[in-house]
Formats: sequence, C-alpha cells, structure tokens
Amino acid sequence: MNIPKIDKAKLLRGIKSFFTKNMALKVIAFVFAMLLWGYVLTDQKPLREKDVPNVATSFDGEAELIAQGYCIRGDRSEILQDVTVKVRTQITNYAYVTPSTIIASISLRNISDAREYDLPIQATVTSSLGVVQSITPATVKVEIDQLVTKTIPISTTFTGELPEGYWADMDALSTTSRLDITGAKTDISTITHGECVVNLSQKTGTIYSTFDVTLYDKNNNVVSTDIVIGTLPTSTIRLPIYPIKSVPIDVENSLVGSDNLAANHEIIKSVATPATVRLVGDQATLDKIDMIELEPIDINGLDVTMTVSGTLIVPEGVRLLDSATVAILLEVREMVISQTFEQLEIQVHGLERNGKVSLSIPAADLTVEGRYSLVSILSRSDVQLFVDVTGLTPGVYKLPISVLVRDEKATIELTTTLSVAEVTVTIDQSK
Repeated sequence: MNIPKIDKAKLLRGIKSFFTKNMALKVIAFVFAMLLWGYVLTDQKPLREKDVPNVATSFDGEAELIAQGYCIRGDRSEILQDVTVKVRTQITNYAYVTPSTIIASISLRNISDAREYDLPIQATVTSSLGVVQSITPATVKVEIDQLVTKTIPISTTFTGELPEGYWADMDALSTTSRLDITGAKTDISTITHGECVVNLSQKTGTIYSTFDVTLYDKNNNVVSTDIVIGTLPTSTIRLPIYPIKSVPIDVENSLVGSDNLAANHEIIKSVATPATVRLVGDQATLDKIDMIELEPIDINGLDVTMTVSGTLIVPEGVRLLDSATVAILLEVREMVISQTFEQLEIQVHGLERNGKVSLSIPAADLTVEGRYSLVSILSRSDVQLFVDVTGLTPGVYKLPISVLVRDEKATIELTTTLSVAEVTVTIDQSK
C-alpha cells in the first residue's frame, strides 16, 4: 500500500487560508457558540462538585447538655477543628459556595452519659446553593463529663511599688475572697485555689477594678482557665490610695512654763520620738501642713531631766498613720555660769628642799564655767594654779599649768580656761 506524501507547504497555506479568509463567517460561528453555551448554563444547569476546605465547626445542643448536668471536657479549639466539605452544586452557583455558606455542626442532643463519644459531623449549605456530598473528617471524638461547681479561696498579692509620696490603705482593702468555678468534674476537682495579682506601679488613686484570677492545683501548678465553663474567674479589688507626707513634731511650742522652771535651771533639749509622723489626705490639704502640734505639756518648776508622753493634735482633713502618742525628752539642767579669777599665783609642786625654781610668769588668769550651784559659791581661795616639777633635774622646762578647783571631783565637773596654758620653768641646784 502506497501512502501519499504530505505536502507541508500546501498544508500550511491551507491553514493560513482558513484563519485569514471568511472572517465574518467565523465571527458569526463564535457568537453562536457563546449563545449555545449560555443556553446550556441557564437552562440545562449542569451540576459540579466542589471541595470547600477550612469550614468551621460548632456544637449543637450544648445548652441542653449543660441543663442535664453534663459538659464537654478538653480543649475546644482542638475538638472543633476545621473540616473539608464536598458540595454538589449547579455550575452557576459554583463560585458562591464558600466556607461562609456552609454550616458544620456536631450534635450533642442524644447524649445521656459521661464517657467518650465518636460523633458525626453534619453540614448544610445555606440558600440552597448545593447539597453536601461528604465531610472530611466525618466524625470527631468528644469526651463528656459531669458538670460540677466548686468554691475555691482567692488570695490577692501585690507587685510593683507605688510612686513616691503615695500610700495604700491595706486595712481598707476589699477583695473577692471566694469564687465559684464551673466545669468538667475531672478538671475542676484538681483546682485548689486562685490568686489575683495587682500591680501598684504608677497608681496614684484608688484602685477599683476587676482583675483576672489565676487558678492553681495542690502543687501550685497553673491550671488553664479554658476548662472553666461560663464566666471566667475574676476578682473585684478596691484599694484606697492617698498622697502621704511626713511632717516634724512641734515640741517647743507645746511646752507651758518654759520661763518658770526651778530656780537657776534651764531646758536645753526637748525632742520627740519619733521626730516626724506620717499624714495622708487630700494633696491640697497636706500642702498647707508643715508640722504637727502637741497638746500643751506643763513644765512649771521642772528641775530634772525626764521623759513624758505627748499627744498629737491631728489637723482636720487628714489622717495620722502613726501613733497619736509620742515620747518627749525634756533635758533640764542648772544654768551654766562662769567666774574669772585674775592673776592667780602659780605654785610649784614637787620641788626638792635644796632646789630653786623660777617661772617665766608668776601668775595667770583662770575662768571657771559650770553649774550655777557650784560656780556661784567659789572664792579665790578655792582655786589653785600649779606646775609639777617632781623628779625633774636642774634645767629649763616648759610645763603645763594645772588647775585644782576645791577638789578633784569638782575640777573634773567644771570647765576651766587659762589665759596661759604653759610656763617656762628654770630649776637651779642650790649650793
């Protein structure tokens, strides 16, 4: 059998002629084809199948389940995973079938016992856009547990520091001390207590708000609040916060009779312990207070040092944080006076019998200072100035001038000041 050879050039010319000639006929044919296809779509409505991924699922009948005393146990986000739904739809609706037009649910209506179930996933397409052919996955495992409510204690802890100049009234703290939590029996039974944490940083006014509660088991491990059904655990906290100011105690102006102490006595110190106290209140009121006064303290005729109790007078509009009673030290002593004795002779002590001494100056002035009862009765004969040359060999020495006022005890108590502190002493050996 002989196969004729194909003339390629002739074939190409034929194809080119087909596409370049009779254009009007070709346009008419194309329009007719489009009309025919439109007819098929609108009148015949052919069906196609579409896989729709990422369809969200939900539970159906959960309220009825809870009413029966049961609940779902586990992480709902893991249970309610997205599914892929195969939908059969008319080709004209194909583009409109999306995850938002499909409702996928898991029915809980026929459950009457606490155990694990393998429940089917059901799906429908809204607005009659199509019919569900299949769901992947088709089922989901759901654990059902008894629904219980447990009351747990709630503690409140504070972190951070208030800004300087502010104080929190912890005695007026109001918190949620106990809380009811509801959920699956297996999970709720592990919870033993809760904690509410309040950060005090940057707080300058009363805290009155609701804070989340962290749940813990008996080993102080955190338990996720995802297991709680209903309202999440919270605690309502009210904590008053006020401006605070430390002010000194005005002791001096509280003393009555400072000019009428025992004769020849004076008060040299009057101090309070503590020296300052803390006040809280409105900032404008605190700004007007520079010190806090005491109720009058009578010191008429006082002649000894003593400690007395003083009662603070709290200004209106503020609150005293410290004790209203303070200790007041009243240090009283005799008045201190001085007496000067001029040109007292400087005596020599410890000179040997055959020795001869000469002093660069024969006398010096002495000022004696001390309590009135001692200094006021001193006379010139009560005071001695001397140098001690005991054991010294002939020579020239600079020796300090010693003072004796009546006796050694009185001398120690008094303060003495010499016009000359030392004297040059020359010791000669007598022949």
